[in-house]
Amino acid sequence: MEGRFEHEGKDNRDDDLNMTIREILETKEKSSDDDDDLNMTINEILEMNWSLRYEEIDRELKEMKNFVEDGPSKMVEPQGDLGFQIDNISESGRDEETVMSSSPQPASQIAQFPKLSSKVEDFGLVSGAGMEFDRASDLLVSISVGTEETKQKIADLSFAALKELQTMAEEKYPLWQECVDGEILSHLEYTKQFWQMDKTVLEKVMRKTKEIPLLPNLSSSRCISVSHQESLVPLRSEASRHTEFLPVIPIHIVELLMDMNQYSTVFSNIVSRAAVLANLSTEAPRNYDGALQVIAVEFSAPSPLLPTRECHLARHSKQLASGIWGVVDVSLESLFPNPLIRYRRRPSGCLIQQLPNGVAKIVWVEHSEAGDGLVPEIFRPLVASGHAYGAKHWLGTLVRQCERLGHIISRSDPKPGEIVSPGRENVLRLAERMTRKFCANLSDSAENIWRPVPLKGAENVLAMIINAEDEEGQPPGTSIVFATTVWVPASPRRVFDFLNNEGTRNQWDILTYGHHVRETGHIDNGCDHGNRVSILEVKSTEDQIVVILLQESYTTLTGSYVTFAPVEASTLDMILNGGSLENVPILPSGFSILPDGPKRNGGSTGSLVTMAFQILDTASSATYIPPDSVATIFKLVTETAECIKAAMFNPLNLGA
Repeated sequence: MEGRFEHEGKDNRDDDLNMTIREILETKEKSSDDDDDLNMTINEILEMNWSLRYEEIDRELKEMKNFVEDGPSKMVEPQGDLGFQIDNISESGRDEETVMSSSPQPASQIAQFPKLSSKVEDFGLVSGAGMEFDRASDLLVSISVGTEETKQKIADLSFAALKELQTMAEEKYPLWQECVDGEILSHLEYTKQFWQMDKTVLEKVMRKTKEIPLLPNLSSSRCISVSHQESLVPLRSEASRHTEFLPVIPIHIVELLMDMNQYSTVFSNIVSRAAVLANLSTEAPRNYDGALQVIAVEFSAPSPLLPTRECHLARHSKQLASGIWGVVDVSLESLFPNPLIRYRRRPSGCLIQQLPNGVAKIVWVEHSEAGDGLVPEIFRPLVASGHAYGAKHWLGTLVRQCERLGHIISRSDPKPGEIVSPGRENVLRLAERMTRKFCANLSDSAENIWRPVPLKGAENVLAMIINAEDEEGQPPGTSIVFATTVWVPASPRRVFDFLNNEGTRNQWDILTYGHHVRETGHIDNGCDHGNRVSILEVKSTEDQIVVILLQESYTTLTGSYVTFAPVEASTLDMILNGGSLENVPILPSGFSILPDGPKRNGGSTGSLVTMAFQILDTASSATYIPPDSVATIFKLVTETAECIKAAMFNPLNLGA
């Protein structure tokens, strides 16, 4: 690959350090050649630096909190007994010790309160308060980047990050090593290349401390403590790389990544929030050669049990040579320190190279540090494998979107049963909206207030109330979402084929028991036979239509999704005849299907299936779910999970 990034920029990764690690080590080296004299470990250096910066960080956090307006909690008294109690909520909308991400309250804690309070906090007010801290943090960053000094620091950091990304994308072994799930980073080689430390000194440090001072890869159990204040929740390094060849023009990928609307739409299963806080570019609009943005992002996995990852980033795009572009992200925590940090994004992004045959080569690098103290045990192998947040996950989503657009644009003769114009575009747009809403509902985003269900056996079942009076595409009134994640003893592919097959639907969908399910139309939108949008008709034994479902199913390199929603017959007729979708309500339910960890012996031994059901409930309010509704939907969730597990043991479903 040609073209190296010409900006030299400062290769300075932490301007706040009064004495760099290298300087301290060189001082030690000059003072003595004896290994025993080298008694300052990397952690000690970081702790020393932390103590010098603690007062400054504390002051900045206090200033940030001043942006949050204090408002009195609104109390309401529901009629009758509570089926679902909203309590123990901090003024930020999250538990005090988990500001960066939510954590479900164990059912055992709920059981300690035999009497439920007759009053609950207003759910809408809690949700708003939960986002105030995020908005205050965003506001502080956007104000801070207005100074010329800070702008220059961000520019220097971004230029250095792009140089590092380019090396990470181009280098092979020993920096990158092959594994069953792709390429992983060698932390030793990374340390040698990017910390600019004398090799002899580095080896001496590693012998003395008996630990790798930086960045273990995905399979490593070593951790890095950012400071002594975070020693109980250390940050674990995650690094991966993946390459794909797509029939796209590089500038289109660059535009997608620099436009937050396109970015959050295409990666809706990963990005739950993205906003530009400042544009530091001097170039003309839509000129992405040298563009530099400061953005706030929130990354999520398809389960409310997994905490989100939030950070402020500098995103920089640059044309490195003719036909070669680079887009890089790097966290700004070194410029805006936060002792509560649980996620930091090291130089990550992609290099895109135009090839002569009209195909672009995309090399994606993901490199970050994250605290996994809030990650449930069932998800830890998945997170460590890179399938939850790794490079293969990002590129897999991009591949799926390119395939989808290619099939939509294609005007080949329709296959039997395939939906044609004028309703084709409408069905695809409605299915896309349904899937995006499902992914939004499924995440642990700050906008989603999930609470545990206070029933025996519901330890991993969460509930959320959605009051969508003015939300576009949502029916007026209150709806409730129940979600959980279960382990299923079958490969993700087998589970996906079973769930998206209308012929086996009445084996798990208790609402279709005793009924016949038939696909009346479909649109293929991917190379895989399971990537399609379908219209399903559920009829009773008397040949009466019970319900019509819109379903979209698709699989990527790392996961699969099956989403569906009921549609009125009159509404479907209007859609198929090219009518407006503006007032068409959609209540998505469905499944995300992920491997339970890294591949073993050529495949995965099981799947993590997250299911979520959104149901309109006129008996519920913004703060209250009646006991009957809780019991009914909890039964729906648990019986669906048991039916899926049981079906995987049925030999008749081996070919599903």
